[in-house]
Amino acid sequence: MFKQACRLLTLFSLFTSPVLLASDWQAETSNKHLVVMELFTAEGCGLCPPAEKWVKQLPDKGVTNEDIVVLNFHVDYLDEKKGWVDRFASPIFTERQKQLARLNLFQTVYTPEFFISGEVLHDWRAHGLEAIDFVSDFEPEADIALHAQLAGTTLSVDTTVTVQDQENREHSQVYLALTENNVLSEIRGGDNAGATFNHQYLVRAWLGPYPVKKDGTTELKTQIPIDKDWKLVDMSLVAIVQNMENGYVLQGLALPLKD
Repeated sequence: MFKQACRLLTLFSLFTSPVLLASDWQAETSNKHLVVMELFTAEGCGLCPPAEKWVKQLPDKGVTNEDIVVLNFHVDYLDEKKGWVDRFASPIFTERQKQLARLNLFQTVYTPEFFISGEVLHDWRAHGLEAIDFVSDFEPEADIALHAQLAGTTLSVDTTVTVQDQENREHSQVYLALTENNVLSEIRGGDNAGATFNHQYLVRAWLGPYPVKKDGTTELKTQIPIDKDWKLVDMSLVAIVQNMENGYVLQGLALPLKD
């Protein structure tokens, strides 16, 4: 009898394991405007560790994930200048920084550089918290809903966006990102040789832009492959809606991919 029960349990596990391996997450924005902070950094940049540390300490200063969405982009233009190749850097991330610079009417980029909901922040030490608090008081101008399902190594994402105001509808686009926390990296060259980074909000994937329909609504279905080296429990799916005429980020949403 015991052996028969064991065989039944084994058969039950085989038939149910595909269901148990699938994960499902969803979230949607509220009537609160979430600040979207984009940090552009590089492991070869000697001035960048304090900026990353400042971001990591934001919860200690009263700024939590209920107030802000953070994207930490690693750029590639320092790889040949600092004697250290940043394995997290991408030309796609560099282009994002240049795009934001152009929207702010600047021709140069640098590290570390912060943008708060699309606007460049020149002195993050002195004015960072003030800028976050200021933008937090704005009314949200878009609504976002995210639904993500993981099957195997593919994340299937359903994104629904509704944009208010006709001008926003004419100029807005949607971007998606995957970020990861607690990514350790030992630096053996460049300005930070000998240091160990613990990267937070590290952008692993950046997708878009996706257009917004004339009536202000958008429904996207996206497939994102998950690399075997990524720790899903430390990852979040991020969506932002940005007016590409003036650069202002209308709303953001981060969906943690953990049970």
